Amino acid sequence: MKKLLWIFALLFMGGYIFTASWAVEPAPINEMDALLKKIQQSTKAVGQATQAAHEVSEKLVEAKVEEKEHLKEAVVVAEAKIEKMEEKVEFYAVKMIGSGVDTSFQEVSFGGPIYEAFLNYVEEGGTEDFEYFRVYLWQQK
Repeated sequence: MKKLLWIFALLFMGGYIFTASWAVEPAPINEMDALLKKIQQSTKAVGQATQAAHEVSEKLVEAKVEEKEHLKEAVVVAEAKIEKMEEKVEFYAVKMIGSGVDTSFQEVSFGGPIYEAFLNYVEEGGTEDFEYFRVYLWQQK
């Protein structure tokens, strides 16, 4: 009985191995060539796409550089306009104070003839702050 069991096991293993080796058939050579051609075509397409992407990104970078230059020029022009406007505001503040109009609600920069007069006032021993001097004391001396 023991020998019969060994013979059956060996036949079963041999049949399994023999049938399992034929279960997977290798792909024919023509199919392999077709797959390789597909892969080559795909890699060419990917290469062309990446080249196009690089060209587009270079164009975008150039456009951004030009835009940055235009913005720098615009900032310079805007700063020049602001300086002119500050001079006009100081000029009108002097005229308004000279006319007796209260300008305490307006912000005045620390510069110009009013501030210089205030500094002279402090050097001569004045004790009032700039806003009080600007509204009440300047042009009344």
